[in-house]
Amino acid sequence: MRASAPGRSWATRDKTRRAAATGVCAVGGLGLLSAASAPARDRLQSIIDVIPTVAPESAGITLVFVSCALILMARGLRRGLRAAWTATIGLLVASVGIHVLHENITFFTVPPAAAALWLATRRSSFPVTQSAHAIKRAVTITAVGILSALTVFTGLAAALDQGGVAATGSAALRLGGMSTLPLGYGGRFATPALIAVGLGVLTTALWSLLSPRLSTPPTLGERATAEDRAREVVAAHGSDTLAYFALRDDKQWFFDGSSMVAYAVKRGVCVVAPDPIGPPEERERVWAAFTAHAESHGWTVSLLGASSEWLPIYEASGLHPLYLGDEAIIDCQEFSLEGRAMRSVRQAHSRVRRAGYSVTLVDPALMEPTLRSKLQSLATLCRQGSFERGFSMTLSRLFDARDAGLIMSVAVDADGNPQAFIQWVPCEGGWSLDVTRRNPDPALTNGIVEYLIIESVEAFRAQGFARVGLNFAVFRTIVNGENTSWTGRTARRVIQGAASQTQIESLWRFNAKFVPHWAPRYAVLGSADAMATQGIVMAGAEGLTELPVVGRFMTGMSPC
Repeated sequence: MRASAPGRSWATRDKTRRAAATGVCAVGGLGLLSAASAPARDRLQSIIDVIPTVAPESAGITLVFVSCALILMARGLRRGLRAAWTATIGLLVASVGIHVLHENITFFTVPPAAAALWLATRRSSFPVTQSAHAIKRAVTITAVGILSALTVFTGLAAALDQGGVAATGSAALRLGGMSTLPLGYGGRFATPALIAVGLGVLTTALWSLLSPRLSTPPTLGERATAEDRAREVVAAHGSDTLAYFALRDDKQWFFDGSSMVAYAVKRGVCVVAPDPIGPPEERERVWAAFTAHAESHGWTVSLLGASSEWLPIYEASGLHPLYLGDEAIIDCQEFSLEGRAMRSVRQAHSRVRRAGYSVTLVDPALMEPTLRSKLQSLATLCRQGSFERGFSMTLSRLFDARDAGLIMSVAVDADGNPQAFIQWVPCEGGWSLDVTRRNPDPALTNGIVEYLIIESVEAFRAQGFARVGLNFAVFRTIVNGENTSWTGRTARRVIQGAASQTQIESLWRFNAKFVPHWAPRYAVLGSADAMATQGIVMAGAEGLTELPVVGRFMTGMSPC
């Protein structure tokens, strides 16, 4: 499957932005090198004779400012900012002129001139307009920085009887890299200090100005309307086992036609999870529309938990899939406790049943208050244990009135006390495991989670459902030795060494007990220069209020 023309165009523009950022950063580095080099005075004497004396003297430090600004502009160019594109061309042209004034017109003049000409023909790759808030913030930073520096300098000058308009004006020029007027005091310390402050103000202001554009937060009414529409899309087209998790509270929703993309943004990284939801015939269109939406804000796009059927579209738009693991899916109609492969779960099921346990399936929205209170206490008790960092909730809420139609499997002991529960969310043809909680009491009968799953699957089968999505086995083909390549073997040794922390291997073994079908899942990342930031955001996605699938991908099944 090939991506639509808009999707391919987005990939082309992204390559242009990446090349522009890399090239301009290199030109800025050359400019700094040029500023430190000896001027070619003998080759430019005819020019020097007709320009003011102060120009060559100031050109070196001015070139430092311009080169630093170019390096910072690379950040804005990478995000497609139109203002950065315009400013960069101006800075490149200025760099050429300053090199002439700096009497260094040979090698160092060609790169900025060539970069300016090339960049001028790539205007369409930089469509992002900066928000008024970002501009105001940058202006405020600049004004406060300059006024603060001048206030401190003026105060010191007055204390030393070296004040006056001339001294303040000289200090202001030095903040901008100009040292043509005498300062009056401070010796060799004041000028470098003021220039350093000026560079600091410039760096801070530009970094702020070139930050990713934030989306406008919706009002409560707009949020409610969007959520209602999102629920309709999930109900009509949510075929993926992860589709319901698109309704998390920390998500935003992008709509196009009958389709929807659920996403969250942090540090300029737009993380999509799950795959876009909608009719199959709209897949290319919605992805092209969404990447254009992300591009208009200067975001980089990544995905968590992507399914294999979407990979051709992602790859055609310039993204790169990385195998993350496999989702365990039970076929309800094929599921049986018979056979040697099911011996361990069959024994666990029998042991818990002999202990007097039973399982009840109930819609949490219809649960009677007493049982609800007990389960809320059980959930709190579990999350106070050592697995707080472990099997995190993927929907992030329990007993919410908005979530009518969920199922909660509750394991009750012989005395009628609930000791464990699983919340299931609906998916096409069945159910998907959302959260598991178990009383952490070590005296509790072993195997209660297996018992809950078995009883739930058998109940779903009796109701005519076809499948049940369990958990993810992270790097399953690596952990179980299927991947026999050198990289696979190396990764397996690393994972085994870290298993005590991530429980990756134990999660695979737990899922494998039920002899499920395995559905591969992927993390999808952008270009190499964006992968580091995207990886950090994904790895710390719990800081993004636990994006769906992150907890399930990164940790093992909690005994809670």
